[in-house]
Amino acid sequence: MIASHSKTQTALLVAMAMALVPSSASAHLVSSGVGPFYDGIAHFFVSAEDLLVVVALALFAGLSGPVAAKRLVIALPLAWLIGTALGHRLLVPAVPSYVIPLGTLLVGLLVAIKPKAPSLLPAIFATGLGLLHGGQNGRAMAATETPFLAAFGIISGIALLGLLLASLCSSLRDGWQTITARVLGSWTAAISLLSLAWQLRPDV
Repeated sequence: MIASHSKTQTALLVAMAMALVPSSASAHLVSSGVGPFYDGIAHFFVSAEDLLVVVALALFAGLSGPVAAKRLVIALPLAWLIGTALGHRLLVPAVPSYVIPLGTLLVGLLVAIKPKAPSLLPAIFATGLGLLHGGQNGRAMAATETPFLAAFGIISGIALLGLLLASLCSSLRDGWQTITARVLGSWTAAISLLSLAWQLRPDV
């Protein structure tokens, strides 16, 4: 039974690793053809920057313990929704493109290092980054005249992925399983670093 449980956890971690190698980033909401709510869900799962930050935050919270994981599941979707509402009304400014990967890079490094952080720290990061990403999502929705219902699709994807990954990581016990999660965190940092380098590349 224990061996079977370990294999299940490993399979889930590998599936999350596959999610860390998205094919492309999308600055605008995609169209699923079945309505704005599903457009929002589709946008989240094909948006590299949004997907990476949720994975990094969920890993960080899960490795910080069950209390931190529970706080993340509440703080991240709520902050993202508030940020989206503010951005949709253009009440938040547009940020330079390099700001977004910086936040994910920092959280990914924290996952890789796994410091003894207070259980409240992941929720603080989740609140800040949720407001940031949500604000930019909201601005994109306003620019494309996307119905606000799409925001609830995005939040649903965030809540589902955050809950699954944070709860999985908080239940890890074996040293090699924790190391696997930390490696995934280092991958989010590496991908974010590449994105940051691309954003800061000199114009030719």
